[in-house]
Amino acid sequence: MSKINLLKGTVFTAISLSGSALAGDVVVEAPAPSNNGSWCDSLNNFGEFYKNDNASFIQEMKFFGRFQWQAGRVDGDDFSGESVNDDFTEIRRLRLGTQVKFFNQFKLKVEANLEEGGPNDHEFGYDGLDVAKLSYSVGNIMGFEDVALTYGRQKFKFSQEAHNSSKKIKTIERSNISNFFYGSYRPTGLTVSGKKGGVKSTFSVFSTDIDDELAQWGEGLAYYGNLQFDAAGGNVNLDFIYNDVDADEVNLFSGFEWAASAAYTTEVGAWEIMANVLYGESQDGDAAYGLVLMPSTFLIDDSLEFVARYQYAGADNDDLSLTSRYAKRAGGDIGDKGNENHTLYAGLNYYLCGNSSKVQVGVEYETMEQKDGDDADATTLWAAYRMYF
Repeated sequence: MSKINLLKGTVFTAISLSGSALAGDVVVEAPAPSNNGSWCDSLNNFGEFYKNDNASFIQEMKFFGRFQWQAGRVDGDDFSGESVNDDFTEIRRLRLGTQVKFFNQFKLKVEANLEEGGPNDHEFGYDGLDVAKLSYSVGNIMGFEDVALTYGRQKFKFSQEAHNSSKKIKTIERSNISNFFYGSYRPTGLTVSGKKGGVKSTFSVFSTDIDDELAQWGEGLAYYGNLQFDAAGGNVNLDFIYNDVDADEVNLFSGFEWAASAAYTTEVGAWEIMANVLYGESQDGDAAYGLVLMPSTFLIDDSLEFVARYQYAGADNDDLSLTSRYAKRAGGDIGDKGNENHTLYAGLNYYLCGNSSKVQVGVEYETMEQKDGDDADATTLWAAYRMYF
């Protein structure tokens, strides 16, 4: 099935389901009361197309979208010692999707990427699916609570930064070591999740096929597990993945054979503190590892937030890149890889309507050293606007 036909079929299915619900013995809820001029309420409620918890077929249908723009200025020195500088603007993410809840226990979610360009290349059009998944709420079973099954194209959540949606991340870009393992992958697979004794657990089996939509199962498999629980006054988040493919096979998770992440988030006074350690190895036994520390606090309650981040990343070989947005794109040899990377970020987030509409500014200084001793550095100034409904 072609990309366009798949998208059309998804939208047609959602509309058909909605039409069936409206045609039956269902009462559509009245529009929400006036928001008294609050455009934040309008933004948050904009996509709520239909909702009726008492309906026998369709209980809810909503649309959602995401628009993220950003700009960057890079100044630095490449591995040869030459000065480099460059400017970038970008529609970072543009997505539109729909979610339908039906028969009380099923939920269909489909979201498409609508930006085909990249840095300094603004081009709009269908660019594949971000997610396309069907979930079934099992309920309580075998001592587990809120058990759910999900199949389809879904987000690979590895590292604490990846567990946070791009709608809610505090920094303009995720750290290098997080992106090394996370990679913005959207694998096709089956996920089982549930809670027991205060522990939320997730297990997934993913296809390692590379596809912009729903992948096939003709190549290898990857196995992913996650545990989350409260401990020592904070939250612990543990990830593990095993990529069951041969070393010479190109697949979705080609960068590593296995990887683990352990994160801890807590509050100390007015500060939220996040710490994350990551480690993984390739099929050849080469290791990559890192540490992320991220403190943040509100300077003005619910409006102005300060965030800082230190990241260390190391590898046995020159496998690490400078920040893809935008230091490694800044021309010359600065895009070459190294084996030791330090970054320091500081920024401000101004929340117009919470995470639904916010402005972000930041500065990040980073260094990269290669095994032969050559090094590069870059300072990136960022500005961004994030919006979703």
